[in-house]
Amino acid sequence: MRKIVAAAMIVTFLFAIFSSASLEKEDKRIVRIALYDSISPSVNLLEHCLRYAWEENGIKYEMDVKRIGYRDVINGSLQNYDVLVIGASGRQYFHALNKKWKDNVKQFVANGGGYVGICGGANIATKGYEKPRCLLDFVLTKAALGFIDAYINDDQWQEWQYLWKEDGRSNIPIKNEILSNEIFAGEKQRYITYGGGPGLYGMKEAIPLAIYREEPSDVATLHYWIWLGKWIPYKKIETDIKDYYSAAEAMYGKGKVVIFGMHPEIPPRFNGSVYEYFGLSIYGIPRYVYGWIGGERANWSYNWWIVRRSIAYVCSLPLPPAEELYVYLQPLQGKIVEATVENAERVDFYIDGSFYESIDEPPFRIKLDMNGKHIVKAIAYRNNAEAWHERIVELP
Repeated sequence: MRKIVAAAMIVTFLFAIFSSASLEKEDKRIVRIALYDSISPSVNLLEHCLRYAWEENGIKYEMDVKRIGYRDVINGSLQNYDVLVIGASGRQYFHALNKKWKDNVKQFVANGGGYVGICGGANIATKGYEKPRCLLDFVLTKAALGFIDAYINDDQWQEWQYLWKEDGRSNIPIKNEILSNEIFAGEKQRYITYGGGPGLYGMKEAIPLAIYREEPSDVATLHYWIWLGKWIPYKKIETDIKDYYSAAEAMYGKGKVVIFGMHPEIPPRFNGSVYEYFGLSIYGIPRYVYGWIGGERANWSYNWWIVRRSIAYVCSLPLPPAEELYVYLQPLQGKIVEATVENAERVDFYIDGSFYESIDEPPFRIKLDMNGKHIVKAIAYRNNAEAWHERIVELP
């Protein structure tokens, strides 16, 4: 009898352990994000934006973002992710000329993987140009994945100049009318940064989500310049994407696709102005470039909630809060580490993976009474969401 009771107790104990482990596993879902690498600085903002987690109905959804490249797609590594994100990049146009690369991306989405495309990542998700005019137009059209049945209005001598000529300060706010989709949380219009992306047209199956309601060349006028003993502007750059669609969604096989012609990862600068001068573009090319200067820059996370909700949407997950949340660890000052935050109620600091201190009002800073190299992590909380940032510091 004692043996039976003992055995029953062991079974009950083991059941409790495995049930607890199973519950713990079910209480957390990792969202595996493949972020296609780029030389554009905006890829850093996307990566920062996606260090994020939220909770819904007792389940924590945590984003795990990793940069990938050409070889990762070729060798089939996309199968290890839930969603592919391609932002402001042009390299994918040339990578997609390789049939295996193109087929692997299309198969990933057709099998149920999500896709979020921004600017260049939006271009490649369409049918490309209806009437290509130059070499890059033909390359892009050949590379096009066709997830969204739209053609693009993105002229090399018009819209693309807002990319080719930028010096890294292209925070131009363009008004977008929001048409539909829970991603935008009921917003009727939103100012989102423009940087040379496409207008979309000709869709039959895809669903338009937003429309450009301003012309970039009216909001921020750029020029072509010529040297005649001195630099002079000789021609205004005219865009023509006003009233074209700026965002869209579609199903491709079992996968959801959302694309943006604008840049929700880059905070807009309101009441700014164009400054044109001879300098270096973001690609290091000497030419006449521009910066969008002055005015007031919105918070870094002003539109990040749109990106985060898009990720959840294409993964068929509950959507995170439609609110700002940001944290950034400033470089070490003596023994002080300070976190710049937006919209946070509390910041927890960790050193080398161990809890160090919790602060619930600014300034969010800690003093490190230690020596050597350490990993500092700050987690900012608001309601049921959190964002984080890490920095390696070395103290004498």
